[in-house]
Amino acid sequence: MSADNNKHSLAHLQDQPDAEEEALVVDFDNLAVINVVVSNVSEWGCRLTSVDISELYKNVGIRVGDTGRLMKAQVTSVRGNDAAVLFLKTDKIVTDKRREKRNNVNIPVKVADLEGITEISGIIVDAGKNGCRISAKGLAALPEEVVLSMGKIERPVIAEFAWRTANAAGLRLLWNRTLEEFSNDEETQDA
Repeated sequence: MSADNNKHSLAHLQDQPDAEEEALVVDFDNLAVINVVVSNVSEWGCRLTSVDISELYKNVGIRVGDTGRLMKAQVTSVRGNDAAVLFLKTDKIVTDKRREKRNNVNIPVKVADLEGITEISGIIVDAGKNGCRISAKGLAALPEEVVLSMGKIERPVIAEFAWRTANAAGLRLLWNRTLEEFSNDEETQDA
């Protein structure tokens, strides 16, 4: 690849904080297609804004103008109507940059707030020692720290959201935290 081919198709907006352009985004994971406004473009990534941004998961293609090609990118976070994405520099298959291997699983899970007031049923779709990805509806209703309960594991696991969309989330497992600690903290505050 020549140096010119390494530049992304949004180079004309690069390092211009107020520059915006409409684009089409295809999510390769769930095949959603949404219209977005691209802004805050840098050499490494950009911001995508859309009322449908929660439809995006992780691996996306961005089409600007009438070009016949999609530019590969990865969604790193979604907040409100905005998503932050990183451009992929090569045509290689997206690789996972986690420090640990994740295994594909299909484990039913209950996700609840620490008080147990709000509970959502979902499925753990991949898992590793320190994290997992779940698929469930209504995740936005939960706070940053949650309790995961799985039928085959007696003790619930406390976790925190690393990222989340309307129907999926990545969680860091906090093995060193217990519900007893949380209960004791609340009793101390009440006293």
